[in-house]
Amino acid sequence: MGYKKKNNTDGPSAEDRALDRFAELMIEKINTLQSDWKKPWFTEGSMKWPKNLSGRDYNGMNALMLMFHAEKQGYKLPVYCTFDRVIGLNYQKDKQGNRTPLKNENGELLPQVTVQKGEKSFPVFITTFTVVNMDTKAKIKYDDYKRLSDEEKQHYAVYPKMQVYSMFNVDQTNMKEARPELYAKIKEENQLVKPEMNGEGLSFSIVDKMIEGNSWVCPIELQHQDSAYYSMSKDLIVLPEKAQFVDGESFYGTLFHEMTHSTGSENRLNRIKPSAFGSAEYAREELVAELGSALVAQRYGISKNVKEESAAYLKSWLHSLKESPDFIKTTLFDVKKASAMIMEQIDKIAQQIDNERSVQQNITERNAESDSRNYYASVAYLQNGDDTQLLDRLQESGNYDQLLQEAKEYDPGDAIDLEYTFESPIQNRGDVLLDEDDNYAVVYNNSVGGTYEIMRKVTEQEVRNAISRYGLPDRATEDVKEVAKGMVAEQFAEMPEYQREKMGIGDGNNDGIMDEVAHKEKRSVQEAEEELFCRRGR
Repeated sequence: MGYKKKNNTDGPSAEDRALDRFAELMIEKINTLQSDWKKPWFTEGSMKWPKNLSGRDYNGMNALMLMFHAEKQGYKLPVYCTFDRVIGLNYQKDKQGNRTPLKNENGELLPQVTVQKGEKSFPVFITTFTVVNMDTKAKIKYDDYKRLSDEEKQHYAVYPKMQVYSMFNVDQTNMKEARPELYAKIKEENQLVKPEMNGEGLSFSIVDKMIEGNSWVCPIELQHQDSAYYSMSKDLIVLPEKAQFVDGESFYGTLFHEMTHSTGSENRLNRIKPSAFGSAEYAREELVAELGSALVAQRYGISKNVKEESAAYLKSWLHSLKESPDFIKTTLFDVKKASAMIMEQIDKIAQQIDNERSVQQNITERNAESDSRNYYASVAYLQNGDDTQLLDRLQESGNYDQLLQEAKEYDPGDAIDLEYTFESPIQNRGDVLLDEDDNYAVVYNNSVGGTYEIMRKVTEQEVRNAISRYGLPDRATEDVKEVAKGMVAEQFAEMPEYQREKMGIGDGNNDGIMDEVAHKEKRSVQEAEEELFCRRGR
């Protein structure tokens, strides 16, 4: 979208006037940097991301200019609102739109919040969309349009319109005096949060994970050398190692600069073309990269200085801002799109990290639970009269404590058998739990002459360990399969997203566990009784 001066007898349009304000701010900032290019783009006081009074972030272009404006004016909070929004703080609206003045708990009118006399607004660009059905010409809301399917959207035309809104910073109002509790709340919500410090260097774990996982739009290689660049031909970012930078902020600021360049490739935003080093096109791309990286760095609480190689273009940028009305607009729109692309990816990885932490916390909690949940693993099955005589006498005399002690001696100490491990000791018709303690249980069944099953009590974690070590046997019990299903689900949740998309639940990669568990076998009473006769033949 090119910028054109409108032949308007009433003077410049609101858009033209806004762009003039933006250009003035940019010229002031670059003049400041020209005298000391080692200064950061944003000072500590202006590094908080601008929001409206409802807490919604401004986009990259508006945010950039609002931060420059806040720095120039010395505002303490990055919060902005329209004049009508300020006046609206004094009233409560009902469903019909009727306004009632706000009162305190004593029924007294609250002090009026107003814009201070003599304060001037600052412009922001807001894009609105008109959506029209191409057949019926009926209009619908843009939010409703976004909910339509791709097929339904084909019947609508979307017309974007750039509008200019006049904004005031909350420090331009009397809110601090009239509503000190509201001002304090806004101040608390807008504290600057910087990334964690690792020793004396800055560690931005989200971006580190992005580099390690190769999850940016192109590879990022850290090499022990002295150059930082984006190669268009190879679609590759090369940086020195972090230890070679004077501090962490320099490393990440340089990285964001090169990442901004990489957004402009032909298959992405199609912004950069091969151009001679030092040309006007090259200089403009350097400004896009500088402003884009400064915005991204600021978004995450990192100070960004002008890149040394970019400092040579300061004078060129000043000239373009003064001479070309189109320069400021196209540059700001490119910065907006590039920075949004980078921040979207960083926020996506941040969400993945949060999800992984949540999964890990759930696993930890589940492991703690599994350590306390008992399973019963059959370790001996006594059916012959010679084996059961002693236990029969103890049962007949009612000496179950001694019976349990004698039964323990039949445990050979082998690994548990997952084909005979259950969540309950009672598995067959006629089973009776004679006695149990913390470690063992004895189950009696008077069928086929009377049998005793000695069962070792194990935790779920021990069952998991056995599955991990020996695998899941084809005839594993349904209870064991449920444990295995949980293990597969946890492993699936821990996988990187791209691997999860490639792998379907129940395919060959999970050894059939998910499918096997999903279809539990229903055994008849006759099948259960038949199994009772042959279980010792395992």
